[in-house]
Amino acid sequence: MNKELIQRLYHVTILITLTAIVFYLFFQLNKGGPFRDINPFGEDPYDAVGSFAIQGALLIGILTYARALRLKEAPIQANKARLILRGNLLVLSAILFTLIADAISEIAHPLPMSYWGKVLLVELALMFLIATTCAIALSLAFRGTQTVPPPQDLTPADGIDDLWTLVRIPVQKASSILPPAFLEWVLKLNSDWLFSRVQWLNPRLHPWRFACCLGLLVGVGLTLAQLQEGFPPNLKIGLIVAGIFISGEFSATLAGFVIFGGYLGLRPSIKKMR
Repeated sequence: MNKELIQRLYHVTILITLTAIVFYLFFQLNKGGPFRDINPFGEDPYDAVGSFAIQGALLIGILTYARALRLKEAPIQANKARLILRGNLLVLSAILFTLIADAISEIAHPLPMSYWGKVLLVELALMFLIATTCAIALSLAFRGTQTVPPPQDLTPADGIDDLWTLVRIPVQKASSILPPAFLEWVLKLNSDWLFSRVQWLNPRLHPWRFACCLGLLVGVGLTLAQLQEGFPPNLKIGLIVAGIFISGEFSATLAGFVIFGGYLGLRPSIKKMR
């Protein structure tokens, strides 16, 4: 894979990752402020679709960008080019699927037109335009590109190492102004070192166990984040709400790991495990 092609993949991945961030802001900001009472896709089931989609698009976008950055730094990572393509495709699919659901909500539940209602429609149209532009750019970037099948034994540990690239490369570039001990620590840190003392949770050895723990952790984090909107009226309701959030995030994480884990190179092939 030549340098020009790697640069092309890197640039289109930056574009799509930034779009995922804009999409996240679009969805979250339009649930509050002047849009709260005029936003039809701020209510379930449309809100539920977007809530899971924005998480997936943002996380996959960041992982895919980290992989593209690592490929740019080390062309030996070329066997992950297909994973970069898949990650970008999933990000755009999540965005477009949510935008289509939002458009359906606007048609199914029309509200009297107002200034902020028009702003909301313009934002929705702009998001469609941006996502479509990204899809065209991705198609052009990979046009005629031959990619090799990715390794079949990748685990969440490899994903963690990819993500650490987002820390390692900036630290390397700033090495002249950083303490040598800190630089050495950053350069040697990887997933295996991180989980060396907790082998029972090592994602390279126990990818499914790690995915389950991650889902629980995300659910607890989301529950705590909801407390910013106020405490529940009593303990019983609080426990029910917490149970819904934790079980929902756990189920979504595990389902995503089953459905997309192999596709994104985050778990070993099921055929390989048999």
